[in-house]
Amino acid sequence: MTMGARQIPAGWLVTAVLLALLAWALPSQAGDGGDPGYTVPGDLDPWLIINEVLADPATDWNKDGLVDAKGDEWIELRNLSAVPLDLSTYYLRDSSGETPDLKLSGTIDADEHVIWFGSDAVAWQAANALSTTGFALNNTGDTVQLVRAIPGTSPVQYELVHAVAIGDHEADDDRSSGFDWTHTVWQLFDGMFPYTGSLTPTSTGCPPSPAAPNQCGSQVPTEAASFGSLKATYR
Repeated sequence: MTMGARQIPAGWLVTAVLLALLAWALPSQAGDGGDPGYTVPGDLDPWLIINEVLADPATDWNKDGLVDAKGDEWIELRNLSAVPLDLSTYYLRDSSGETPDLKLSGTIDADEHVIWFGSDAVAWQAANALSTTGFALNNTGDTVQLVRAIPGTSPVQYELVHAVAIGDHEADDDRSSGFDWTHTVWQLFDGMFPYTGSLTPTSTGCPPSPAAPNQCGSQVPTEAASFGSLKATYR
């Protein structure tokens, strides 16, 4: 050892290395006035998805006795996980702006399909002194976003959880589009208003299935059900 150099005890050296590794592994914090900031977590519920969308209703989908272009639009979510998820920090919106169209509530069970109507959005908007536009889904195509509020932000900021885009031909009278049962193919459900063109997704001839599995084509449902019986149970 060189004369005059100070020897560091082995125990202190090990402790310093462990502390350095711990500081590297922990998420960074940011904020003002000593308040911890928000670090985007790594578990953004990848199993919660937008599963089906109907943007141009010509039927009384919400069963309020009226056919309404605003109130009868609907968006369906599906929980692909094996556990229930709390929806109280989630919102739905279209691509027209940053302000959400609807704040969600309640829980969604494992593999459950849950539907929200434009009328639900109107009611939430009215209760929060917002413009009552509903979902305002564009009939020439739109993007639907599922976002989550970032804790500790004021005003509230949002992080994108899932988004789907629908084309012009998908947003026609009583046509919906969504994922197949295996969540691998985006399909057009045009059984109520057939599509004869060749744009993707092409016609399946299957009806929309709000708040129910999207069983179509070669996929065989485990329990037979008519469209009328499905419609009677989704509200």
